Amino acid sequence: MKITAKLAYSQLKINRSRTLWTLIAIALSTALTTAICSFVSSGNAMLVDFLGENYGVYGKSYLMLLLIPAVIFGVLIIAMSVTVVSNVFRISAQERVTEFGIMKCTGATQKQILDTVMYESIWLCAIGIPVGICLGLILAFAGIHVANHFFGDLNSLAHIMINEINLSLHFVFSWQAILLSAVLCFMTVMYSAWRPAHKAAKVPAIECIRGAGETRINTKPLGTSYLVEKLFGFEGTLADKNLKRNHRNFRATVISLSVGVILFISLGGLQSQANAIEDYMNPGMDQTVISEYISDYANEIDEGTGREKTIYLHPIDSESANRVTQKLEEFEDTSVFGIGNDMDTYYTVLSKELISVKMQEAFEDEARLNYEFPVEIITLDQKNYAKLCEKAKVPIGSTILLNHYSYNDFGHEVSLEPFLSSIKKMELVKANGSILDILIQGILTQEQIPQELFYPNTNPVRLVVPKAMVRGFSWYSAPADIDGFIEHSNKVLEDVFPSEVNSSYMEEGFNTRVYKINDYIKVMNIAISLAAVFMYSFVALLMLIGLTNVISTLSTNVLMRSREFAVLKSVGMTPESLRRMLNYESILCSIKALLYGIPIGMAVTFFVNLPIRTIFPIPYKMPWLSIILCVLVVFIITWSTTRYAAHKLKNQNIIDSIRS
Repeated sequence: MKITAKLAYSQLKINRSRTLWTLIAIALSTALTTAICSFVSSGNAMLVDFLGENYGVYGKSYLMLLLIPAVIFGVLIIAMSVTVVSNVFRISAQERVTEFGIMKCTGATQKQILDTVMYESIWLCAIGIPVGICLGLILAFAGIHVANHFFGDLNSLAHIMINEINLSLHFVFSWQAILLSAVLCFMTVMYSAWRPAHKAAKVPAIECIRGAGETRINTKPLGTSYLVEKLFGFEGTLADKNLKRNHRNFRATVISLSVGVILFISLGGLQSQANAIEDYMNPGMDQTVISEYISDYANEIDEGTGREKTIYLHPIDSESANRVTQKLEEFEDTSVFGIGNDMDTYYTVLSKELISVKMQEAFEDEARLNYEFPVEIITLDQKNYAKLCEKAKVPIGSTILLNHYSYNDFGHEVSLEPFLSSIKKMELVKANGSILDILIQGILTQEQIPQELFYPNTNPVRLVVPKAMVRGFSWYSAPADIDGFIEHSNKVLEDVFPSEVNSSYMEEGFNTRVYKINDYIKVMNIAISLAAVFMYSFVALLMLIGLTNVISTLSTNVLMRSREFAVLKSVGMTPESLRRMLNYESILCSIKALLYGIPIGMAVTFFVNLPIRTIFPIPYKMPWLSIILCVLVVFIITWSTTRYAAHKLKNQNIIDSIRS
């Protein structure tokens, strides 16, 4: 074995604490890289099984969807690893600067000095990378198991989705993924070690023996903040000067803490917004089961008017819908609320005199000539239509205007009455130009409209008519025996709308389905839940890498200053004052990290909210809980690490420390 390799090995044995933390950082970064590569391999296998070779028509899109997150995560891991490992080796080189000077005086070349440090990194890689690969495979296996739990829920609810699907991830032992992660981590560690080693090797021998190393004497006095001196006293002033004097030693700590704060606040904000989306998507109905019929459609351009028209291939009429309602209500202790919708056939043009001021203000920035609005035709089952007529105080057979409209005003939901009560008739126009005059006998405001008619609420003009031919019909119910009713409802829909067994979605021009409302919400939000699990896991492990750097740097920094502490004690500084100085150092270091991390984390959550609020009425909210937790955790980490390292110097001999 080369003498430089032996020196490197002995150095690792001498500094066991730093060696341990460096190994942990290397192993964690390797584990994360291996896990990500394994997920990509498993995801590729799943997409090949599901879509075929090359992922079908949209192969490039799916490939980008798979690779882009992996590249982003990989860059984050490498950046954090370079910061952590490079800082460890820089501190190691600074500690051994006198040793390097003696080696140079005895004939060691720059290359041998460099080799000594590089062999340290090789020894660390020889242990850390295999451990990290094993840990990464375990993480990948566990992550795939968690993902399959979500996919299992998704597959069990496939009758709600567009097609019958069977998604599942399989653990793929890919030697290419393992080799890639090993090479990436090895190159990262070697580069991180080479940077400080190259600088240390170029320092002249006489400066090394003097212990100068990279230290440069600055003749300008270090200024301190008056506020620091006022709040923390003499010990605080010393702490502030030490942070400024040794800013390179503390820079990696501040960066690691700041990155952790940014990631934690960003993730907390994302989770908060995801929960807000989930709450918004919940229709908030008392019913628990939806039975649904929907027709397929085709869009065409009318030759006469040039407008696009929608043709329903198998629309449903009110008589068929009422027949289904009656059969569904044959189930024990079950009432049904049936709603049919036609959102595409008609539009209307209304004069300004019929539109409320708030509605005019809402649409003043949109290019709507003469206030042209799409019209939603709504038809209800006989019983609930009669109740609605009674509420509107009009006879059965009347047309009722639902005078309520809500819209998203860049993150804020605005509700208003779009039309004046003087409106009595409308001209409903089709795409071919034909006009249907309709009288409005009744008007209902927001307080009078049943909750079932609030979801979805997409069109300003919503008319409830006694009969209509519509694209789809939904029957809402709240049976005591949910599973029994679902079975009964499926039989009813099959009897009224017979279809071939195992036919795919819309293969026959229409589709029927029965599902629980909660299951539908679960399907819509399963991607959010799955992403949250993986993001939290990834961020936790990435922050753990940074934590190893924080603990290693702070503890090493305290131990390296044993001579400084001995000098301070020799001139009369008490142990209590010394502890206060170290406490203030940890506080000032934490404040600096928080001053960087909190604003950036808040900015990330704010910019993420910008595209969200264009779609959903979800305003930006400060992630206060995440911020408070970050502040507490950062102060606890820095304070406890500094106190633990200082405790090791409790019984130091002042004279021996000054001589060393």
